[in-house]
Formats: sequence, structure tokens, C-alpha cells
Amino acid sequence: MIENYKNRILQGDCLELFKNIPDNSIDMTFADPPFNLKKGYNSYKDSLQLQKYIKWCKLWISEMVRVTKPTGSIFVHNIPKWLTYYAAYLNTIADFKHWISWDAPTAPMGKTLQPGHYGILFYAKNAKELKFYEVRYPHKRERKSTYLVKDYGGKKKACCILSVL
Repeated sequence: MIENYKNRILQGDCLELFKNIPDNSIDMTFADPPFNLKKGYNSYKDSLQLQKYIKWCKLWISEMVRVTKPTGSIFVHNIPKWLTYYAAYLNTIADFKHWISWDAPTAPMGKTLQPGHYGILFYAKNAKELKFYEVRYPHKRERKSTYLVKDYGGKKKACCILSVL
């Protein structure tokens, strides 16, 4: 049955979709759940009470861990506020590997500060069995000078300093 889902994106209620996925059958799971920030969506109410939101999150997180292979990876994306709750729960059922972050330049809004980054939690279902294959693709460089073709994150000058004797 899992072959029906291979290399496909499924749309629907995640808890219903998880029911059709066998235990320990997925190499990598990734979730980008609603941020529960009272945003207006046509198909989802994004303003659950704290305890109801956390309870729902624990359900789909448990399902992610259940379907992930013992050698597999689990990734969960959100704002830091919710990632702290997810991490507290994930720490009891999986093995923490990394908190991945990237800048989220924002301006202050209203009476609060905006998060300075979004994050992705990276967990192993079982750290001792994890199979992780790092894939890196080298940045393109000019053929003759070997300088970087693009300035990736404002670091081109630092990467290409030449010393003259």
C-alpha cells in the first residue's frame, strides 16, 4: 500500500492521511503546520486555544514519529514560540539532532516583537540507527578566476580574498 504514496504529495487532513501509512515506513517526514496566529484561511481556523492547539500538535507529531523508519529523520517547521512546545514533546519520543534557523527580517508590529528567525527542528527517530546522507552541491564559480558567480549571503568577498606578494 505504501507504494501508492511514493513520491507523491497528499492533500487532506493529516490525521486522516496518517491512518493509511504503516508504522516505520517513511524515510523522512516534514511538517509545516499552521502557526496558530489568528490568520484568516478558507479551510482552517487558525485561532485555537493554547491547550487545544498543543493537543492537536502532539497527535500529528506522534503520527510523524510512528510512520518514520528507525533510520529516518523528522523535520518540523514553525516560529520559535511553537517550536519550543514541539521540542519539549519530541524530546520524549525521538532524538534531537539540530535546530535549523534562517533569518526572517521583519519590522515590529503592534505591541510585540517579531521573531528574528523561523526554525526547523531536526530529530532522528533513533539516533543510533539514523542514516543521514549529507548532500552538498558546490557553488558555481567563474571558469578562469574561480570566483563565486553569485554572492551567496554577502560572503563573496570573504570567500575570494586574494593575497598579493
